[in-house]
Amino acid sequence: MSWSLDGIPLRSVLVTRLRYLGDVVMSTVVLEALKLGDPALRLGYLAEENHGQILRGHPLLDRLHLLRVKRQGSDARARPTVQQDRDQVRDEAGRGVMGTLAGLNAEGYDLAVDLFFNPRSAWLLRLAGIPRRIGGTRGSRGWLYTHTVLRRETAARHPGFNALAPGGLGEHLCRLEPLRHDPTGLGFADWLQQTGGGQVLAPRLVASGRPGGPGGPEAHRPYLVLAPGATWATKEWPTDHWLRLVESLLAGREEDIFILQPPGQPDWAMILARSIPAGRGRLLPVMPLDRVQEWLARARLLVTVDGGIMHTAVALGVPTLALFGPTRTDAWFPYEGLGPYRVLATRPPCSPCDLHQCPDFVCMPDLDPALVADRALELLNAGGDSGNAGPLPGVEGRSVHPELTLDPEEEA
Repeated sequence: MSWSLDGIPLRSVLVTRLRYLGDVVMSTVVLEALKLGDPALRLGYLAEENHGQILRGHPLLDRLHLLRVKRQGSDARARPTVQQDRDQVRDEAGRGVMGTLAGLNAEGYDLAVDLFFNPRSAWLLRLAGIPRRIGGTRGSRGWLYTHTVLRRETAARHPGFNALAPGGLGEHLCRLEPLRHDPTGLGFADWLQQTGGGQVLAPRLVASGRPGGPGGPEAHRPYLVLAPGATWATKEWPTDHWLRLVESLLAGREEDIFILQPPGQPDWAMILARSIPAGRGRLLPVMPLDRVQEWLARARLLVTVDGGIMHTAVALGVPTLALFGPTRTDAWFPYEGLGPYRVLATRPPCSPCDLHQCPDFVCMPDLDPALVADRALELLNAGGDSGNAGPLPGVEGRSVHPELTLDPEEEA
């Protein structure tokens, strides 16, 4: 037991980020930090099923609690899941919120670290009887936590924290500040700075490696993946720009191109697919997240927009070129310098605006396809293997036991 909180040793910790896909992926840096400090620490994770399934089989987890909710969004409703996995976890879990609480209570976690701190997660942790609970709000829900940590206060107390934990990675890692690493006698932020040697922790995922059958990614020669889907209209790159990019990437290269189809957006995906010559790639169907991981993990390059697929590819170690519009690259793409990951953005005077709709939409349309093609080819020509660099330290042979519960009610 290397970690403690208020002098109490920690044997098991629950980390929770109920949603969304990119945030769940980014939060794996919290798992890695905790395990680096104590390889024997038991770790659990609580998330909604539609996005939390990305963590199935994660080698740092001992238990995965997946909560099914009726409110899922169009992406989650349209994306299939693997029925065998769903049946397996349903048998373990029971039903509804009470099943979730029973599963959490049975694990006897010493600490819960809430990275979302919305009403649902705050109440679940309190009602589960987890004795110590860290959150990030001092609003109306603050009383549901025993400890509250704000990013700006952590950065003020530890001047080097933002450099070591940039953007969204730091938003998650800062919640661990109250912890003490007993073997070194350091608080978490100081331990991270000294132990990490100035290295930024990156999110990590491990693809399942299950055989995909005929037509799966393992059956294809080298290929690239394009993932144009975006949850906001202002994050989308114009279809004609994608068409020009496909033409440039196919010219004089041997790699095929596969289009990752987002749920519920078939029209322009079909237009892109028709631009690919026969035998040089195709449009992939809407797939469960574990199959998406398999296709990404074997790709030589992903070109995509700001979203969960981007974070997933980075966590798999896949060379990634991200196209940004209204959102902050420093917050949501803190990956340059950590590997073969690059971001492009035009940054007009109105940026970043974080608008979902924009009457004067220029940031993404002004991103030149020729420039995108040049940067993509630079990443390809730089070489390097895709996929994770290797097994995570101290986790060989670990297994994860998913738990799925059913929530029949909408979130208030």
